[in-house]
Amino acid sequence: MNASRPGASREDLMRLLDGEATPEERRAIQRRLDRSSELQREFAIFKGMKAHLRDLSFAPPRMRGSAWDRVRRQITQPLGWALLVSGTVAWLGYGAWVFAKSPTAVVAKLATGAVAIGILMLLAGVVLARVHEYKTDPYKDVHR
Repeated sequence: MNASRPGASREDLMRLLDGEATPEERRAIQRRLDRSSELQREFAIFKGMKAHLRDLSFAPPRMRGSAWDRVRRQITQPLGWALLVSGTVAWLGYGAWVFAKSPTAVVAKLATGAVAIGILMLLAGVVLARVHEYKTDPYKDVHR
């Protein structure tokens, strides 16, 4: 115990609270606690902090979705993806039809087509690599 202070030190109070004090130290600290309302208040604060810390959890909080989250997930997202894909296919089809019917030279059409196909292949490669990385990522379930 702290000899320079007439009451018990914070370390003494924490050892008593954690059950680390010897029986002799426990009796001495308890006598000091009985005589000092200041120490009793500090000990009560430490007890409260210990109870709060015991209740802490490292698990991420469960996210509860609202009704609108379920509507978005079940209706809005699939509908948005369907519209995006169908619109893109229609737009690319129309663009290919206009491109094929244009009076541009065949070499220019082939070069432009090669650039477009190359860009699409690179984009598909990046997307596939990202999907593969997501499936094998050991940290995908770690939450902040």
